[in-house]
Amino acid sequence: MSIEPVTAWSLLSGLIFLLSALGRGPMRRWPVSMPAIFLLVGAAIGPWGLGLLDFELIKHVKVVESVSEVAVLISLLTAGLQLKPQWHHYLRAPIPMASVTMVVTIAGVAVVGMMMLDLPLGAAILLGAVLAPTDPVLASDVQVKHHQDTDRLRFALTGEAGLNDGAAFPFIMLGLGLLGHHQLGEYGWRWITVDLFWATTAGLGVGWVSGYSVSRVAVWIRRQANSPAACEEALTLGLIGLSYGAALLLHAYGFLAVFAAGVAMRRYAERQSDDEQPDKLMHTVTEVNDQFGHIIEVAVVVLVGVLATSYWTMTSDWWIAMLVFFLFRPFGVLLALATKDIRFSQKILISLFGIRGIGSLYYLSYAISHGLEEPIANRLTGIVLTTITLSIMIHSNAASLMMRRYAEKDDTKTSAASN
Repeated sequence: MSIEPVTAWSLLSGLIFLLSALGRGPMRRWPVSMPAIFLLVGAAIGPWGLGLLDFELIKHVKVVESVSEVAVLISLLTAGLQLKPQWHHYLRAPIPMASVTMVVTIAGVAVVGMMMLDLPLGAAILLGAVLAPTDPVLASDVQVKHHQDTDRLRFALTGEAGLNDGAAFPFIMLGLGLLGHHQLGEYGWRWITVDLFWATTAGLGVGWVSGYSVSRVAVWIRRQANSPAACEEALTLGLIGLSYGAALLLHAYGFLAVFAAGVAMRRYAERQSDDEQPDKLMHTVTEVNDQFGHIIEVAVVVLVGVLATSYWTMTSDWWIAMLVFFLFRPFGVLLALATKDIRFSQKILISLFGIRGIGSLYYLSYAISHGLEEPIANRLTGIVLTTITLSIMIHSNAASLMMRRYAEKDDTKTSAASN
């Protein structure tokens, strides 16, 4: 019996989102993570399986870029909303990891790319910048659970993912510039002044102003009307659009702007502790944004599964992913946190949870859409999709088990201390 495409897609989408709902309930404690299941579903409907979706990154790069961009933006706002906005929390781990750890990873991958993959310098740096950011979309098991959660391990990973998805952009532009697709200026002056300093600081500043301003206006209208200022979905999308668009208008990094907007909204709510309206607003926006993020996460991971079947290079490039996971990142984390007041066991766990995912997919598609030559694009695509696939299978499956043991040990220590 043949099945019409519309019927097949209706049944398939219903099954996927039913699995997604069960994944937040009865299936949450299964030994296989939901992202890994969605990845396998994508592979099953791709060219290797039922052939329902034949999707190639280079051919459909604008679609992939747009979808992954939206997924990252939503997750960045969620990360910003959930983190305590005190400066010392960021100085302890997120900022050192989003700078030192990321640069170490980029440098390590770039050296391997030139020496062992015969890539030109620009392509090697570009590959390192694509693989360096950790993912705020797929790392929910290792991120903070609520806005009062200041556990050093979870805060470090959430803050790092929020910051380095934007902090990697200067190195993306450096790689593209060395390949002739972006202006770096004589002796790199334009890259240093515009791409590195201006775009980073302006992005954070624009995001902070946007988040704080939207919070004040929304709360003021709520007080005047004694009702929600706007539907929560519109407010969430409005905050993302305003902060991201304003940053792009000023030639700044929109990812950093959206993350800073979330932090600013949380900061505003905490400073107005005598008024319940800002806190209610922040909680509502967080819940709505989390729902948006969960839906698009499912769609993008299925898409990764489809793409991976077209560019799978497991037999030749798996070792690059292993170097990133178990050499460059651990070394970078230990170096960045060497003097920080964090237990060594926590540092080891932090170094092992550097999941690569939707952020890397976005940066890769961004580079391809900005003129990356097809031979280099195909080479990098195979490496990046192999790394993302292995990261989802390894990190997402290990995270729930290891974090469960970590939580149990912390509970034991807390009980012992209280006794």
